[in-house]
Amino acid sequence: MSPPQLSPEATIWTDARHAPLAGELLRLMGSSLKPIGVGGPPMAEVSRLAKELGCDAHDDLRKLCIDKPAAYLLLATHDSVTPDDLHALAEQGTTVLTLEPIASDLQGLAAADTLGGQAGDAAGRVLHVPAFSQSPGYLSAADPAELLGDRRQINFTNLGMPGQGSLFGRLFDSWQAVLTYSLLPEVIDASVVGPLTETPETLKELTGALAAHARMPGAQSGLLLVSDVSATTERTLLVQGEDATLKVADTGYTLHNPAGELLDHAHPDNAPGSFADLLAHQWRRLLDSPAATRTPAHRQLRTDAMACCLACLLSIRTGQPESPGKLLEMGG
Repeated sequence: MSPPQLSPEATIWTDARHAPLAGELLRLMGSSLKPIGVGGPPMAEVSRLAKELGCDAHDDLRKLCIDKPAAYLLLATHDSVTPDDLHALAEQGTTVLTLEPIASDLQGLAAADTLGGQAGDAAGRVLHVPAFSQSPGYLSAADPAELLGDRRQINFTNLGMPGQGSLFGRLFDSWQAVLTYSLLPEVIDASVVGPLTETPETLKELTGALAAHARMPGAQSGLLLVSDVSATTERTLLVQGEDATLKVADTGYTLHNPAGELLDHAHPDNAPGSFADLLAHQWRRLLDSPAATRTPAHRQLRTDAMACCLACLLSIRTGQPESPGKLLEMGG
């Protein structure tokens, strides 16, 4: 009889705001993971989560990862996290699941792309979760791009409640989805409404509800609505082409022809019911088949998405349409 297979070990780095989400996620993961360490800025909520999971609380990420090396680290906050910490995690083979992009400019993204893992290798990777490209609805859709035709109108709605990922994280994920079906926009006109009284200096400081209109080559256009202060959680991609219309949500997809006839559809039984469910779905897929979760977001797609995020921020500041292509030429 073969010995029982041990569950992979995981550590958690969180702040007070995300501690409840981290706790809910670990409960959903159940016995498929073994939490061995919890850390974050010294706050009562972090200590409470550590106690609930039967772990000691730490306030030094480097020491946590040295004392408690694990196969996975859930990075629910970037507070007190340095690039050196991420390099050390990659070198020891820890796969980092982060709720936020690990860079907020083009230079930082280029540096982050050197972290860990060879193609097909899970160890040392840094994965942004929950990625739309890893949702049940997206994964259930056969590649319909060739059926859509040209002259596309692309809409993406990405809404989250407070504590369910930042506006920047959702915007970065949204642009990766949009750019899968379009070329890099020529210009982007963006605005944001919400609690901000001044336009922030960095993408990480963005919050509220952001709207962006993108003019793209080839008579294409895009509309994005992204929020981190919504009363609901929703991610929906709508691509209207000359030959077909594709609608993809976290829970399924449909494909219609111009006459309104249904060409294809799928609504998986394991469709998520909450933001934590989306996180758990991607983590379970990673446990089942590490190579399967290697997202289609190749380096150029990530770079273009970052340029679009930066163009949105610049447009908000200037009140004018801005070009992501020019930002790429200038290096951000």
